[in-house]
Amino acid sequence: MAGVEAAASPSPVSGGPGSQVALPRLELRVERLQLTFRFTLAFHAREVRFEIARGEAGFERIFPETFSFNAARHDPTELFLQLDDLLTKTRLLGSGASVRDARSLMMRMLSAAPRYLDGLCRHLGDSDRLRADARVRFHQDVALLSQILLRFIETHELEGGRQLRVAAFSLRRRIYESLRVLVEERVAPDYLQSYIDGEIQLVDPGDDPTESGFFQVLESGDSEAVDRMILRMAERAFYLWLEGVCLDEENQAFEKEDSPFADREEEVLAAITVVAAKGVERSSDLMPFLRRSNRNGQRILGKLERWFLRVYDIRHSSAIINHVAGLRAGEQAADRNLTWHTPKIHAGVLLLLLMPFLCAAFAYDSAPHFFDVLCSAEVFVVNSAAIWFLLYRFCWKRDLSFFHASVPRIGAGIIVGYLPVFLIDEVWDLASRPNAALDSVVLLLGLVTLLYVYVEIARRISDTAIAFARARAIFLLGVVEAFGVGIVMTSLVGPFMVARNWSPPAGEVPVEVLRESMPAMIGELPHIVGIAPLYVFPSALLLMTFLSFFIGIFLQLMWEELPITEPL
Repeated sequence: MAGVEAAASPSPVSGGPGSQVALPRLELRVERLQLTFRFTLAFHAREVRFEIARGEAGFERIFPETFSFNAARHDPTELFLQLDDLLTKTRLLGSGASVRDARSLMMRMLSAAPRYLDGLCRHLGDSDRLRADARVRFHQDVALLSQILLRFIETHELEGGRQLRVAAFSLRRRIYESLRVLVEERVAPDYLQSYIDGEIQLVDPGDDPTESGFFQVLESGDSEAVDRMILRMAERAFYLWLEGVCLDEENQAFEKEDSPFADREEEVLAAITVVAAKGVERSSDLMPFLRRSNRNGQRILGKLERWFLRVYDIRHSSAIINHVAGLRAGEQAADRNLTWHTPKIHAGVLLLLLMPFLCAAFAYDSAPHFFDVLCSAEVFVVNSAAIWFLLYRFCWKRDLSFFHASVPRIGAGIIVGYLPVFLIDEVWDLASRPNAALDSVVLLLGLVTLLYVYVEIARRISDTAIAFARARAIFLLGVVEAFGVGIVMTSLVGPFMVARNWSPPAGEVPVEVLRESMPAMIGELPHIVGIAPLYVFPSALLLMTFLSFFIGIFLQLMWEELPITEPL
């Protein structure tokens, strides 16, 4: 049986004079040979130890010389060759060992090594026993050791199956996490900023990008070469972990019960954000590799945008979209807010749009002209915003970031929903009916729409709290968009449809006559408010908002296999 155990004998750690801590070790038992194999990263001595204990005897070194991360004494190639010897030279395990025993032991060690290294990093991080310089050296050694183990897995045909495949994924994460520490604590801030600004190219033909080159540069290279090598290796590790593992949903590495990872979304956010960030709110929350305006960064950002939309995370997808737009425009403001897709903002915008009508329901009779002007002003502002986007942002600036960040598939569904609703006489007739019937229909439409959105999201996200929170966010966004589209469309064609459907049987009458003859919709709020030609029809607007949203969502869920947040 394989096991990861902490040895009872304490070993000093470079955290202060006399400090003692048990040294974590990876121990694997081979029952057929009655031996125990032990793999240890002795971080205080910067050594990688392979030891074996046969029967009741104590542990002894397998190799005459222990590999150490000392550039003057050893090269990383020696460690790779030691791993190869453990795989091919059965005599190292004993006279009775077979090739199968050696291969099985190596497969078990390589499968367990990532968990061991992760546990060691957590152990030292939680105990806070390493000084800053010792911590940097430790993560430098862990990154190099993980890279050697990963290359050994990738260059040897072992029968590990899913275990080794997941171990390779774990090693990619370990390499990236340790290199992040080097970027944060060893790379000069000015050099890092120059890298973000695109003033530095990391690929130098004279550099040696192998494990040996990385090792030698970090041990004895000049500061600029060290900064360049760390950033180059960290950037590569970032792409391999994020693009090669996290965003590849076919690998099923995060969905199994025995997965060493958190859920996929949590790992993606941890990979793309700096340590102190809890999400992507500003450009400074993103890792430096995503704040450069280069082709690799643009490719990854495009994948992140689509991936967040497919998990219905409109907040982070809009942040990525706006960040990309800022990079293309040459904006480097690190503290620029990137998203307005939060439930509070959606609810605030909706409340702002509803406020004139809510106030009019209580005080319209006391100041009718004031509320007419206020409602007409809202119509003017909403129509002006639509014209500003279509003519200025789209036609003149050709900037579609606001369009893409607004989840256009939902907006397109709402427009499709408005087409039948807007031109059907029965809908306008229903909008003029008593409040009980209208309110019941609106409430039913709203709840059913929210239910459909939640059911779709819950199919992909198992956490019901997260699924409902995202369904609520999408629902609020849809209501805001449907309400805004409704204001524009009813202000344009509404007077004609109202005169046609709300007039008495004797014949059509002007809108001005209808507003005087019709009873209030609710409280003191009339069915028709505003000043010609900027009229608003609150009852029709309320009904059509939820009816169009319902039809748009229903059609997409019934006839499309793509998520409702999928990019157009």
